[in-house]
Amino acid sequence: MFETELRRRCAMMIGGCLLMAAAAGCGPTSPSGDIVGTEPLRGRLLFRGQPLKYHQVTLMPAGDRPAVAISGEDGTIEFGTNKPGDGAVPGTHKVAVTYVGPPSDNPEEGLTVFTEPPPPEVEIDRKYANPETSGVTVTVPEGGDVDLTIDLEPANG
Repeated sequence: MFETELRRRCAMMIGGCLLMAAAAGCGPTSPSGDIVGTEPLRGRLLFRGQPLKYHQVTLMPAGDRPAVAISGEDGTIEFGTNKPGDGAVPGTHKVAVTYVGPPSDNPEEGLTVFTEPPPPEVEIDRKYANPETSGVTVTVPEGGDVDLTIDLEPANG
């Protein structure tokens, strides 16, 4: 009985070590993602025609890498896919919008300090947080778009 238990424990330890080794991998230590082709994409995020500040806008293309922007004080947005500001892949994208709050001036924010942002000045419908339910799409043309406007409406239209 003792020998069976010892074998079982050894097998579990060996399996655990193999699992950890597989998870660590043997590949390169630098990022290995492919760089995808993008087009410039910037504009403004609005709510009923007024700037909507400090919201993350995510563009979700079918089968490709998403692009992300965070709206500034005046609602300006500039999308990045491979790196900040490099644009978005051409095509039609579903859109998600969520409040993230104003940028922090604390260099430790997000590293060792996690401060909850103040509440948003404008509450948008929760449907906008999901690209599948937002009802908002954006088409990025070849050559890009530097005058994009995303204007959200309240839940009741």
